[in-house]
Amino acid sequence: MGNSSINHPFTDDQSMRDPPDHNTIVKTGEGKIRISHELSEGEKLGTSNRKVRVKKCLDSLGIPCNLDDVPNIAILGAGGGLRAMIALHGTLQELQKHGLLDTIMYLCGVSGSTWCMSYLYKNGDWTEKLQALEESMCARLSKYTWSVPKATKLLLEAAKDENYSLTEFWAYTVVYGMLHELDKGHLSEQQSASENGNNPYPIYAAVDERSFSKVTEYSPATWFEFTPHEASFLGYGASVPMEYFGSEYKNGELKKQKEEKNMSYLQGLWGSAIGSKTENEKVIKDIFFGFFKGEKESYSPSKESCPEGIVKGFPIPSTEPEAGDMEGSLHGEPAGASPGGFSPDTKNKPITENIKEGVGSVVDFARMWQKTTHGLLTWKWGTNNNFLYKCSALDSTELVKDKVISLVDAGIAINCAFPLVLRPERKVKLILSFDYGPFEPFKALKQTAKYCKENCIPFPEIDEKLLLEPDNPSDCYIFRGEGAPTVMHFPLFNRVNCPAYVTEWRIRFTMLRFLYHVGDITKLLQSARLNVLNNKDKILQEIKYIMAHSSKEASS
Repeated sequence: MGNSSINHPFTDDQSMRDPPDHNTIVKTGEGKIRISHELSEGEKLGTSNRKVRVKKCLDSLGIPCNLDDVPNIAILGAGGGLRAMIALHGTLQELQKHGLLDTIMYLCGVSGSTWCMSYLYKNGDWTEKLQALEESMCARLSKYTWSVPKATKLLLEAAKDENYSLTEFWAYTVVYGMLHELDKGHLSEQQSASENGNNPYPIYAAVDERSFSKVTEYSPATWFEFTPHEASFLGYGASVPMEYFGSEYKNGELKKQKEEKNMSYLQGLWGSAIGSKTENEKVIKDIFFGFFKGEKESYSPSKESCPEGIVKGFPIPSTEPEAGDMEGSLHGEPAGASPGGFSPDTKNKPITENIKEGVGSVVDFARMWQKTTHGLLTWKWGTNNNFLYKCSALDSTELVKDKVISLVDAGIAINCAFPLVLRPERKVKLILSFDYGPFEPFKALKQTAKYCKENCIPFPEIDEKLLLEPDNPSDCYIFRGEGAPTVMHFPLFNRVNCPAYVTEWRIRFTMLRFLYHVGDITKLLQSARLNVLNNKDKILQEIKYIMAHSSKEASS
């Protein structure tokens, strides 16, 4: 299927296949752009330090090896809103409990899984604090905290930027309403936590919406990744230091440095699964305009207006209460809250009432109203300055003609970011794929198989016979292939951890949900943990298999 040492097996686009030099630096000085498929120096440092810890862990598990032979193992956390955030936490904690977490080199997330990651990596030694962090997460997600003045203040400030889009609105209203906190920190501040070797190296996935609409999810040109060190176009091997992402560039030269995007904005960008135009556009507009007008009805679209009950992968909010729980709806709102998760004292109050409270001026509100309305009419999401604008080093690609790029949730492409860990430079030998998404649990696997086939990337053959029961899957599937990484795939809800309730739990734990009660959080954590507990021996067996297989390859 291809040679994993090939730098550019991806495309017929000459500019993507053959960058100017092996490691070209465009201009010099601060904020320099890098044109290379090599890993960043920060990632090299982080994975080198991590390798020492992985070796120590493997030794303790009875799998002794030389430092140079330590295999790179990656965890993929799929998208799925809060249920993905909660489930990934449970997955990681159970891996730690059985001494397996320190075998992991990379942790890569999409959408809701990135929310979990961004929360964890604020702690330099989070792998040793998972129990305490879980208790903190549960307390935060199960208590309603949402401040209209705080959200409004951030929106008014964000609207002053010429690249303001619906992503800011989404981040500071919907995502804030789901995560119950505003994080003004920065991704570059995670560098220490990703370099010290204590934790897996983090990778956050996004896609370029314009490329996606032109070349689909099966082209590397679609994929974009964030790490604490760099923001990068996968297909072009083009990166910019994370601190300078969003700054203005022309022909590789920094023209105007802007403040680094805060984590709340990035959480909105990574978790903007409705960030592509769909047949449900009208429903989305109603939701956003309802926020401005304070109309409760706007937060509960009818099934008639959205027949499938889906807004680009997000189930429509319901106002029906759960059985045995009259204090909250299926989406967990406390008594008296509106279906959109807004507290009683603000649910029917227009946002402009904040003018009287001194949050902003009439001009500020008019600007934000105008830009948000324009964003809705043009469906403008995730716009940021393009650091490759008029970059002569890549002058044969159309990308350099665009002054701005539009980045959205990778879940609209493939809901598990296989393309990012399949970069040959990352040399991943084993992928643990945890599917937390709303779709049938094998969709991402099938899409990845097609992606790899079209781009000559080694990937194991997916036996369709094993995937015949998408509505009642098993808890673990293993796929091996010669010259390809081994893939272990774990559907969140399955016939082992919730027999006879698979479909019911998929519906119950929907993606667009503003509040989780402690009981529901516990159920999700338990489901995720069981998938690890019941398969921990298989994971260990696959690690031993790839180690033995690697030894045979080295000796042959």
